[in-house]
Amino acid sequence: MWTRPSMSPRCVPQPCVLSMLGLLLLLTSLSAQNTSWDNPSCTQGVVSVSRGRRAVMACNISNAFSHITVQLRTHGKDWTIFSEKAPGCFSRAGWQLQVQGGQAQLVIAAAQDAHAGLYLWLLQGLQRNYKVTTLNVSGEAGPGRETLQARSQATPQSMVGLLVAVLLLILVVGALGWC
Repeated sequence: MWTRPSMSPRCVPQPCVLSMLGLLLLLTSLSAQNTSWDNPSCTQGVVSVSRGRRAVMACNISNAFSHITVQLRTHGKDWTIFSEKAPGCFSRAGWQLQVQGGQAQLVIAAAQDAHAGLYLWLLQGLQRNYKVTTLNVSGEAGPGRETLQARSQATPQSMVGLLVAVLLLILVVGALGWC
């Protein structure tokens, strides 16, 4: 004798699961359109220069820049020096930013104590990238060339920023998982 199998409740996708699937499909399609990543390469670590000498910091990406923001963090405050749509050459209070294609260069013709601090770069090409460089200005200007010293050692401030970004990412992923 034939018996009808018992019907189990239908598996109905939750709205949160559907939105997560839609988000994954969107991200997949966007990454398929981006044929290459920006692969940023910036002046790393600490740049040291004598007072009154020229200081140069640079960032390069494999795609063209669309927008660049450069902030200076000094004495616990962030100052936006530039927030510019690329390309172009921009000048403000002793700083000069030159942006062409995937190359950006921040030049300080005569570095002073006010220029010293942590430089935060927000680079926008096909993706958004954050980079950090520290500028130290010390001593008197000497007759020789400026001393530029790049160390790959990360600064404590940049580690705190990275830790905060990772914690925020974990919270977002956790909140999406909670849905």
